[in-house]
Amino acid sequence: MQYADYLTASINDLQQALTQRTVSARQLATYALQRIGEVDQPRYNAITWLFAEQALAAADASDARRQHGEVAGPLEGIPVLIKDNIEVQGWPTSAGSVLLREVIASDDAALVTRLRKAGAVLIGKTAMHELAAGITGASSLSGFTHNAWVEGRSPGGSSSGSAVAVSAGYVPLAIGSDTAGSVRIPAAFNNLFGLRMTRGAISTNGIVPLSPTQDIPGPLARSAADLRLASEILSGQQFAKSDEPLRIGIWQEGFAADEAEINQTVRAALADFAPREVSYPQLETLAADANIIGYEFAGALAAYLEDKPQAQSRTLAEVVASKRYHPQLETVFTTRAQHPGVASEGYQQVQQRQRDLYQQLAEFFAAHQINLLAYPVVRRAPVKHGEMQEGSNALISAVTGAPAISIPAGFSNEGLPIGLELLALRGREDLLLSAADRFVC
Repeated sequence: MQYADYLTASINDLQQALTQRTVSARQLATYALQRIGEVDQPRYNAITWLFAEQALAAADASDARRQHGEVAGPLEGIPVLIKDNIEVQGWPTSAGSVLLREVIASDDAALVTRLRKAGAVLIGKTAMHELAAGITGASSLSGFTHNAWVEGRSPGGSSSGSAVAVSAGYVPLAIGSDTAGSVRIPAAFNNLFGLRMTRGAISTNGIVPLSPTQDIPGPLARSAADLRLASEILSGQQFAKSDEPLRIGIWQEGFAADEAEINQTVRAALADFAPREVSYPQLETLAADANIIGYEFAGALAAYLEDKPQAQSRTLAEVVASKRYHPQLETVFTTRAQHPGVASEGYQQVQQRQRDLYQQLAEFFAAHQINLLAYPVVRRAPVKHGEMQEGSNALISAVTGAPAISIPAGFSNEGLPIGLELLALRGREDLLLSAADRFVC
C-alpha cells in the first residue's frame, strides 16, 4: 500500500493490507503523520496535539503483536485521532480552551481504553469548539478549523477537527462527542458518516462535560462499514444487519423554504426509498424547550475541574472573568455562567419535557407508521468563519435520547457537502446502520 492509497482507504482496506504484509502499522502511522505535516498548517488547522514518537512506538508494538499472531482486535495497527475533550493518559485535555492547555490526563477515558484494546494506534488530538459550547469550531486555543472541502467555511462543531481529519485523509477514523449535534453537524459539513447512539450507549467517563444528560461520544468515518465497526467497538454492542423495510417519513418543517439546493439534494438522496411526507410543526420548539445544556454546563464543568490544579480557571464564572476565550463564546459563556443551574425548579421541568417529548415522538412514529424520520442535519449551508451557524436540526436526537445518523447526501454548487439525518427510536442503531448501508449518494 502506497501513501496515496492510504488517504482514502477504509479500515477494512487497511486491515487487509496489514494482514497481507503489504504495509506495516509503522508505515500507516508514518503516512498519518506525513499527511498532517503536509497539509494541516495552515490549510486545515485540525490538530491541537500530536504525539509522533508515542504513535510510532504503539505502531511498532502492533507490528510485533501481528508478527507473533497476536492481533488485539479489529483496529489493530489503525491510526486514530481523538477529540481534545477526551482524556488520554499523559496527554493534555484542553477542550479547545487556552485556560486548560496544561491539564494533563492521569488516566484514559473509558472509550480510549476500548480503542486501545481493539488495537488502535493513537496519533494525537483534534481541534474543537471551545468547551464544546457551539457548532462553528471557534477556539481560544487553536482559532478556527477549516472545512475540508471549502477553505474559510465552517467545518461544523464542536467535533470540528475530528471530522476534518478524516475527510482530509489524516486517519480513517476519529472520535468526537455530541451534545446537541457535535458529531453529526461536522459529519454533514465534511461529507462523512457520523452516529449519535441512544443515550447511555457509550460511556462518557473521562470526557470534559458540557451536559451530562446529553453528552455522548461518537465516531466519524468515511464509510458506513467503518462507522458500524467503530460504533460496535465504542459501545461493546453488536448490531445485526437489519432487513427491515425502511419506512421513512420526511419531516416537512425540517427544511428551510429558501434553501432549494439543500432541500433538493436531501430529497433526491431519499427518493429510492419511497418516503412519505409527515408534518410535526411543533417539534423544533419542543426540542428547544427540552434542551438541558444551560442548566448543567457550569456545574458539570466546575465538578470536572475541581481536582485539576493545572487548570487556570476552575469554574465557568472564572473563565468569563479571565476574558481568555474566543470572542464568539462571549454570549454563551456569560449567560450560562449566570444560569440558576440544576438546583432550580426549572431543571426538573426540563427533565420532564425530555421524557414527554420522547413519548410523543414514539407515538408520532406509530401514528404515521414510520421507523425513521428524515431531514437535513442542518437546514443552512456552512457559514464563513466569524459568522454564527443557524438551522441545525440535530437537537431533536440529543434531547430525546434517540439515536440519529448523519449520511452524506451530496454537494452544493459551491462544493460544500450536504448531510441527511435519519432519526430512529431508542435502541434502533441496527436500523440506522443498516439504512446507511443502503444509501448510494
